[in-house]
Amino acid sequence: MRKKLLALGLAALVGTSSVIIPVTQEKAYANTELEKKKSELQTERSGVDSNIKEKQGELSELKSKEEKLNADIEKLDKQTAETNEKIRERQAEIEEAKKKIQELKVQIQEVKKRIAERNELLENRVRSLQETGGVVSYLDVLLGAQDFGDLVTRVSAVTQIVDADKEIIKAHEEDKKLLEQSEAELSSELQNLETALIELESLKQQLKKQAAEKNKLIEQVKAQHKSTEAAIYELEDEAAFLKEQEAAIAKEIERQKQEAERKRREAAEAAAAEERAKQEAAAQAAAAKPSSPKKSSSSGSSSGSSSPAPAPAKPAPAPAVTGGKFMWPAQGTFTSGYGHRWGKLHAGIDIANRSANVPVVASAAGTVIRSYYSSSYGNAVFITHNIDGKTYTTVYAHLDARHVSAGQSVSKGQQLGYMGNTGRSTGKHLHFEIHDGAWKNPVNPMNYLQ
Repeated sequence: MRKKLLALGLAALVGTSSVIIPVTQEKAYANTELEKKKSELQTERSGVDSNIKEKQGELSELKSKEEKLNADIEKLDKQTAETNEKIRERQAEIEEAKKKIQELKVQIQEVKKRIAERNELLENRVRSLQETGGVVSYLDVLLGAQDFGDLVTRVSAVTQIVDADKEIIKAHEEDKKLLEQSEAELSSELQNLETALIELESLKQQLKKQAAEKNKLIEQVKAQHKSTEAAIYELEDEAAFLKEQEAAIAKEIERQKQEAERKRREAAEAAAAEERAKQEAAAQAAAAKPSSPKKSSSSGSSSGSSSPAPAPAKPAPAPAVTGGKFMWPAQGTFTSGYGHRWGKLHAGIDIANRSANVPVVASAAGTVIRSYYSSSYGNAVFITHNIDGKTYTTVYAHLDARHVSAGQSVSKGQQLGYMGNTGRSTGKHLHFEIHDGAWKNPVNPMNYLQ
């Protein structure tokens, strides 16, 4: 009897080993692939970090260029200020010259008035000379003297009259000449100042043009600066995502280890239970006397188990879990496929459903890389998967709500949230992507969904 039991025990051990070995092999194969993918992600992260440093170098060069242009603009501004100051000085000089000209015009009018009066006096003098015979009248004056003293007085008077006439004429001519010369000089000065003002205005326009050109250049630099900063932000986000994916893969490795360990324990426990059952059956068969067979209660235990309670009804049911690598992540109408449109790659498919509270589920089992809000994706969930030793990434975008968090393990068909219209979306739908490996390696989901 002991020999029989020993033989049964050995057979059980052999059966147990046949269960354990495949699990261990599967575990080793999956872990090796995940470790390989983890190493690839680390290399990719290193490349992204290198790109970030390169972009930061470009940004530094652009900042230097921008500083130089700012210095040029400042120099131009100073030159413009100096030119404006000169223009103001010239304008003040022109106003002063105009004021002098106005004063001169008043003086000219006064001189003209005096000249007119002199002309009238001289005309009267000439007319008197013509009427009296000119010199003869002076002789009459002289010959009419009563004595020598009177003669001297009369000669002096005639001389003064003649000299006065000469002085009047001389002053008259000098005033006219002086005023004409002064007016010509001031007019020339005004013309020169106006010419200088035109030149300065031209220089000012030239400086404005140069400043405008510099401003245009600096705007280009700012645009490049902004573009480079955006590229850095994108690379930094990609680096952060790769880091998160690396952490998710590490968790996925741990999850698969635990799953393999659980399967190994279950297999060992099942083998041990089977061995115990065989030993008990053998012992009972050896000790029992022939009698009516008893009905086994084991068969009834399974049939008597209660079926799981049906899930509460929802306005829109979750899709049924199907076979294959990936299942449909939501129920609805297929509205847009994978491919280029409007000059850009549409890296996934769109599924629309107008029903309320449309569940979105995990297309395959895996670990959540990121669950967050994006300006483009809206509420989005990224999941890493290891299927048949190969890594995939799925994306679920524009969700109304998210029910999972980064680092969480999810099963195939587990609800992630509800379909929504968040981010850059023009209607309620789910945008779903599958990436072969890490993110940014999109493939057509229709080649994988079942």
